[in-house]
Amino acid sequence: MTKVAFVSFRLRALDGVSAEAEKWIDIFQEWGCEIHRVAGQIPDAGEYDHVIGELNFLDPQVESFSNKAFDQGQDRDVLERELGILTEALDRRLTPILEGIAPDLIVAENVFSLPLNLPFTIALHGFLERENITCIAVHHDLYWQDPKLGQSLFAELLERYFPPRMEVMRHVTINRRSREELYHRTGVSATCIHNCFDFEKPRKLDEFNAILRADLGIDKDVVMFLQPTRAIERKGIGLSLRFVEDFVAASGKPARLVVTGPCEQGYAIKFGRMCRSSKAEVLHVPNWLGSHRNQPGAGSRYDVRDAYAVSDMVTFPSSREGFGNPVLESVVHRKPLLVADYPVLEELREYGFQFLPLDDRAVDRASKIMEYPALMKEMADRNFEIGRKHFSLDNLREELTHRLGTYVSYVS
Repeated sequence: MTKVAFVSFRLRALDGVSAEAEKWIDIFQEWGCEIHRVAGQIPDAGEYDHVIGELNFLDPQVESFSNKAFDQGQDRDVLERELGILTEALDRRLTPILEGIAPDLIVAENVFSLPLNLPFTIALHGFLERENITCIAVHHDLYWQDPKLGQSLFAELLERYFPPRMEVMRHVTINRRSREELYHRTGVSATCIHNCFDFEKPRKLDEFNAILRADLGIDKDVVMFLQPTRAIERKGIGLSLRFVEDFVAASGKPARLVVTGPCEQGYAIKFGRMCRSSKAEVLHVPNWLGSHRNQPGAGSRYDVRDAYAVSDMVTFPSSREGFGNPVLESVVHRKPLLVADYPVLEELREYGFQFLPLDDRAVDRASKIMEYPALMKEMADRNFEIGRKHFSLDNLREELTHRLGTYVSYVS
């Protein structure tokens, strides 16, 4: 049996990288592979899951080092010594686990894409060099797409490791823009495999989730706008708040914005202040929804798809995404989407999707489409059929077989 190790900062969590990794894992398991997860955070970890806290970029020591590595006022020599110590310590934990798994293939999710945990990246690179194991580096993002990540005291390490040029490594991006940037900037060739979604079993209103809104304290006559994202700066939650304020003022309807993900990257104070000063009603429910129903550790019995099923409209005014899973998740669940024009969105629009721009006419558009259910259904059905044609799990299965079959002998 072929052994495959999926390696990342966190897996099985409520972020886009985790969600897409699980879809790959399901397909690899269909092929008869033995799957191991290795990450700094793995909710509801199983027998073949290996948690090493220091792999998570939110590990206190790692986060402290990373903050200093992007601070031009720090002493480079001091940081070099700290990096060496952290890398050696992490390698002592990571290498025995990988050696114990003895994988035939490693799938590294964003580890060689973003410098969020330099010790992890360097340690994994060293292991790959020593063991000569084939690695598929999946790039959901690239560091130069985030201006903050380009200001490192270790610029030469960014050039060397993000991504590295290794004979054993194959590269995959999740959008065409990143594939082109990667080649023009580094000379590294990559395959583009878009994120894909389950269009065969979209979550609908059912007996299980029928009281989800009541559990959140949202009455039937309240319009529920869902922002299924983490609370971080680039997700544009301030734009959603202003939209909900304007919507309530213009329509006279009560409304609430539900934000599902936790605060990260030091955003909690700003987010709290923004919500308190807004006239919009905001419900922040971090860790309340699981990645699947009845997930141990989640604050409720519901998952994110249940929230889509009971919402009226989805907001996603992000300024930057590797893909933007809520865009296609709203399509799967036939929900209207209010979205900002982040760069990769244009690539998705080329397929013919219709979304509502979150601009100065957004309130008028949202109100009108709510007043005409037939129009809303027509748009939702059209988007659904486009999505099923181009972004289904069958598409992903075919892409993995076709694109990776030459590198992975067990693909049939």
